[in-house]
Amino acid sequence: MSATERIAELSSAIKARGRLVVLFSGGLDSALLAKLAHDALGDNAVALTIDSAVVPRSEFTASQRLAAEIGIRQHILSVEELELEHFKTNAADRCYDCRKSRDAAAWLWADSQGFTAIADGLNHTDLSDYRPGLKAATEDRIWHPFIEFKIGKEDIRALSRELGLSGWDRPSMACLASRFPHGYEVTPTRVSRVDGAEEFIRELGFVKVRVRHFPHNLALVEVDDTARAVEMRHQITAKLRELGFSFVSLNLEAFASGSMNKTADTEATD
Repeated sequence: MSATERIAELSSAIKARGRLVVLFSGGLDSALLAKLAHDALGDNAVALTIDSAVVPRSEFTASQRLAAEIGIRQHILSVEELELEHFKTNAADRCYDCRKSRDAAAWLWADSQGFTAIADGLNHTDLSDYRPGLKAATEDRIWHPFIEFKIGKEDIRALSRELGLSGWDRPSMACLASRFPHGYEVTPTRVSRVDGAEEFIRELGFVKVRVRHFPHNLALVEVDDTARAVEMRHQITAKLRELGFSFVSLNLEAFASGSMNKTADTEATD
């Protein structure tokens, strides 16, 4: 099926919803969905952006820029996951409880505005990873059009490029809580430390960046160019120590999103 045919198929399914709330993070997947929804439904589509301490500031800013570019109305909904005890303790199913909480807030807002459908940008590739949030969202009647039509991450990049959507080549971004091993408490201070560290390293020119926060204030840095990171180690180490890390290490394995899922069956102590 050609890109044009896939876009037409998705657009038809979206139009059939009548009025649609798109859960819009500003990432590649939700940006494409927001673009398709706006093109199909106009003012009957709205982008709902969840803002909280675990959302990278750069991602939140990107969501505002992309919403304006697409032309879709954006509503910001603030939530406080770090006040949820199960979220703070960072159990392996943290994403399940977090998603349930976010979905409840989203439906409360959608109902108040007369919307009867909510969609997210989860895609077919997500089915190959550990995704407790997907289970929660499905239970909560969130529509996953990219899963329904078997559209994966690379398909989304190709369709975004076809539609001229900026950021089609951006790397994936994830909630900052994903930087912590399961069982290691997620706190506002630690989350802010990670966000600041990643933003600094991106400013140095690295495209794919993760700073994993381990006990004893250990930072494990993952980037797309380890050789360059070694060359810049003194600059990176100095900044991360300024942010509050006591130890700074470089992961010699290839950058990989979702690598913290390896810790799902382990416990961490400070």
